[in-house]
Amino acid sequence: MDLIKRQRIKFTVITTLLGALLLLVMLGGFFVMTYVSNNVSMKVSLEKALSAPETYNELAPQGLRCFFVYVKPDGTVKIKGDLNYYGESAAEIVRLADIQRSGRFEYNKHYFICASKETENHTLIAVMDRTEYHSLMLNTGLQIALLYCLSVALVALLAFLASARLLHPVAESFKKQRDLVANASHELKTPLTVISTNLSVIKSEPATTVEENAKWIESIDAQIERMQELIQSMLELSKMEQAEIPKEELNLSVLAEGACLTFEPICFEKNVNLITNVQSDVRVSGEKNALERLIVILLDNAIKYCNENGKVGLKLAGDQKKARLSVMNTGEAISKDEAAHVFDRFYRTDGARKNEDRRSFGLGLSIAAATVKAHGGAITCRGVEDKGTIFTVTLPLLKDKKRKK
Repeated sequence: MDLIKRQRIKFTVITTLLGALLLLVMLGGFFVMTYVSNNVSMKVSLEKALSAPETYNELAPQGLRCFFVYVKPDGTVKIKGDLNYYGESAAEIVRLADIQRSGRFEYNKHYFICASKETENHTLIAVMDRTEYHSLMLNTGLQIALLYCLSVALVALLAFLASARLLHPVAESFKKQRDLVANASHELKTPLTVISTNLSVIKSEPATTVEENAKWIESIDAQIERMQELIQSMLELSKMEQAEIPKEELNLSVLAEGACLTFEPICFEKNVNLITNVQSDVRVSGEKNALERLIVILLDNAIKYCNENGKVGLKLAGDQKKARLSVMNTGEAISKDEAAHVFDRFYRTDGARKNEDRRSFGLGLSIAAATVKAHGGAITCRGVEDKGTIFTVTLPLLKDKKRKK
């Protein structure tokens, strides 16, 4: 699971960085646009002030404080505007404006912008106080920075939470693969141990003939066959869990009747009554071998755990949208706890563990469930007290317009 954790962290970091970059562009762009817009507005106001100093203060935007400095060629300075607001700093501000004449300057925590115009009699300097604008932009910048930090933190939190949801299928798949390897290793351990023991017996008596070692050799063959069956079951399960399987139009009724015909001798031998009720021409889209295997697994399971002189039933019917296949057997009903896990890999019910047939790996119903899922259907298992167990499969019915003419 360390791999999943690393992937979550990686996803969170990458998503957060991308979100932070996007937020930086958006909020930074907003701040820059606001800054440029206000600067342009102030420059326009200065141009208006220079062109009409007599009336500007009456027409100036609210909140803009402006005064004018007239500098004659002999150095005489005349002030137009109220400088009482600046107190003792007024004289120094006027002096700095006379020196600067164009651009920005500051004094005693006051921020100004000025522009000048030459006339025949004097130089006119328009000075605009931008202290409030400076404070506004500073506060706006701090607010945007705070908003940016909070937004990045929120993006990181959402990315981390989303990573759990997005990587959940990967984590589940990883867990299934890990469990599959662990369970398969456990299942292979027993036959390998038997093979090793039998070979040790054979090697311990080198003088014995093949006929004398026949029972050991037969045991080895049986264990090899058991391992081959396990590997084949695992391959079938892996195939069914692929994203896509090749599909064609199939007559599920024919497949069901064929499977029942195959099991009739087995039912006769075990004294089990096989009852079928198959609606004709129930068509679905699917992979033939996989659906045949599905029906065989369900019938085999039902016959294996049917009570003595009991009944096994198979019913197939189709409505407007779904094909419904039910396989039931009489005998001890499966419990709710067992029904909840019966499709898990390598899971065996108490009945299966007590059964004399030790060839069961607990993969058959897992293959059945994977097959149904690959065909877009659903499978359920439930026990009916005093009656038995019922497996029900529903598959999408092939639409009439998709049927071959």
